[in-house]
Amino acid sequence: MDAWLGNRSLFQSRLERAIVTARASRSLLALLHIDLDRIGYVNRVLGRELGDRVLSDAAVRIARRIGPCAALGRLAADDFVALIEVQDLDGAKKIAAAVLQDCRTPYLIDCVTVSVTASIGIGLCPAQARDAASLLESAQLALFRAKIAGRDCFYPGGATCSGGTVPPPRTGHA
Repeated sequence: MDAWLGNRSLFQSRLERAIVTARASRSLLALLHIDLDRIGYVNRVLGRELGDRVLSDAAVRIARRIGPCAALGRLAADDFVALIEVQDLDGAKKIAAAVLQDCRTPYLIDCVTVSVTASIGIGLCPAQARDAASLLESAQLALFRAKIAGRDCFYPGGATCSGGTVPPPRTGHA
């Protein structure tokens, strides 16, 4: 894999190939579904051009953080997915926390400082999913939980405490 920003269709194809490869090599894949919080607000208040530049800069930051051995795709306007080979869930959490911090760092565009945050859902394959569709669904559900928890955090897919309650999200703060 290599850090590459493709659209949903191209990323889906890469994801399916990566899952086959991971199964053959018995490795663990983490899918980070990354949503930039409040980009709609940035677009309304500061304009779409500036919002697009924030998205572009965020993509560069994410690509740098996940490294050249990972894959990065754009699912929708402010939704990215990063596919990373990890040793365990803790490795995925560390990367998610670093991505949160990178996205949280203010963006300086045309002498305007813009602050946004991110919400991240983590899905693991094969631990939580066996195919591309279920891996995307696991990460998307985790992302939804991170947003419900207040944004600017990450949430591992499939995480529950006894009694069916949802554990608190991870903010990536020290």
